This record gives sequence, C-alpha cells and structure tokens, in this order.
Amino acid sequence: MIVTSDHMRTAERTLTTADLRPATKLLARAVGEIPLYRWVVGEHISDPALCEWLAEILVRPYLAAGYVIGSHQNGHLVGILIWHPHDAELSPDGEPPLVPADFVRAATIPGLRERLIAFLTSAQLPSPAADAVDVRIATVVPEARGGNALTGMMREVERFCVSTARPYYAWTGSERLR
Repeated sequence: MIVTSDHMRTAERTLTTADLRPATKLLARAVGEIPLYRWVVGEHISDPALCEWLAEILVRPYLAAGYVIGSHQNGHLVGILIWHPHDAELSPDGEPPLVPADFVRAATIPGLRERLIAFLTSAQLPSPAADAVDVRIATVVPEARGGNALTGMMREVERFCVSTARPYYAWTGSERLR
C-alpha cells in the first residue's frame, strides 16, 4: 500500500528476518528517545554498539513471527512498528524468542546488568483488554517525521484489529497515535 502526504510518499509492508539489519539500525537510533530503553541502557546510551544490541533483541523475535511493519520512503526504511496480538506465538519454529546468549553482553556491564534484571523481573502494566493487540514500539527516523509513516503503519494494525474484532493499545505520549 502506498500512502501519500504533502511531505513524502511512504510504502508499508511486513518486514521479515531478511530485514533484521536495517530494522535493528533504525531502532538503535531511537533507543535514546524511548524513556524505558534509555533507562535500561543508562550511562551507556552513547555506545552505538550497545544500542544496536538492545534494538536487535527487541526486534528479532517479532520479525521472526511476522509482527513488524516497516515504512519505506524512496526505497529506504524510515519507520518500524512492532506489534503483538495477545495470543500470537513468538516461537513459530519452536525456538525460544530470546536465548541466554542474547544477554551475555549485558551480564558484563555494571549498571546495565542490574537495570535489565530489574526490568525483566518487575511487574508489567496490565493490558487494557484481555484480547487486545499490543503496539509495543513505533518509531520513525527524525527526517521522515511529520508525514504519514506512523499512521500508515498503524493502518496495517488497525486492519488486523477490524478483521479479527480486537482492540489495540499503545502506551504512548503521541496524541496523533492515540
């Protein structure tokens, strides 16, 4: 689908594992803008390799399961949206979405290690509806903001929600997304 705006043309599609590198690079750029992940990385926020590590473990399981939508402009990935139906399997091939090796690096970095443990063992916010679709992460590169990339990606989630009669939710500060 092509979405046209006054500022730019975007095309949205479901990303695959072949898109891991560009999706990881794009999300790594946004880690510092997402308060939760900025807190997890903490004083190491200026380490691009560490931000890429976090971005990869955030996006990889959803790519494998088919729950990452990408927005492209002039052939370049400019936005991603990670979503998750409550009953969707994140291990379609039987492999766990994350493995201990994903966390080996974090275990050696003081501060990051403790914050990651605190995050993984803390109580999570309850979903607003038992059968809802969770919009986990949505980001657009700064140079493509103000167009329709975000709403174009959300349209794909909305189509799924309408066709399956499910609500969706997103914990967001974005008035436009709400």
